Amino acid sequence: MRRIFIAVFVLSVFGTIFGLRMTTPAPAVTTSSILPQFTAEQLKEFDGSNPDKPIYLALDGFVYDVTEGKEFYQPGGAYHNLAGKDSSGPLHLVGGSIIKHKYKVIGALK
Repeated sequence: MRRIFIAVFVLSVFGTIFGLRMTTPAPAVTTSSILPQFTAEQLKEFDGSNPDKPIYLALDGFVYDVTEGKEFYQPGGAYHNLAGKDSSGPLHLVGGSIIKHKYKVIGALK
């Protein structure tokens, strides 16, 4: 445990000095208990098929608002199959770090 703390400390110091960032930042809110909670059924409502609603997807227990990239997540978009559900499996293979960097956490998956 002490080695991990020292490693994180050293990385953060070097990151500050050299302007480096860790590749996968923690979500702005790290505890899901204070975020709005979504069930898988509720998340389905935000799959991009209703233009009046935002587009959400879940990754690692957090719900991200990906509406900013709606051309990719709406029906007919390249990533529509990821919207409105827990997409942790596919996003662990490719793209998960992009979601975490680019989009805001707005909730937690129950």
